[in-house]
Amino acid sequence: MVNIVIHPYNQSSQKQDLLVLDFQGSFDSGEVADLSLVKFGNVTLNENSAELVIGHHRLVGRKVKLSKPYAVIHKRKDSMEASYDVVSIIKEKYVFSQRPGLIVQENLRNLTRIGG
Repeated sequence: MVNIVIHPYNQSSQKQDLLVLDFQGSFDSGEVADLSLVKFGNVTLNENSAELVIGHHRLVGRKVKLSKPYAVIHKRKDSMEASYDVVSIIKEKYVFSQRPGLIVQENLRNLTRIGG
């Protein structure tokens, strides 16, 4: 299981909103060692579902409520003693449990191979 946390855009009105995407399987990053700034696809969120498009592949996920909420915390660096701030509480996630579907361009659909 792969969990990805997506941070909101800087222009977002609610800067503390975070999103968790839960994938079954893994992603191959190739030669890239630092994935912090890698764009891996486009996410579209709906009321109870999400769609992720990576290249020519489409994954569909559904929103589920977490059995126990996640608390996202940040450790304060300016204090000599250990103290933390609660950044956000995450109560739901999007689960992508199906295999990706192949997206084929409209002009290439229904073509068959002719000849040898």
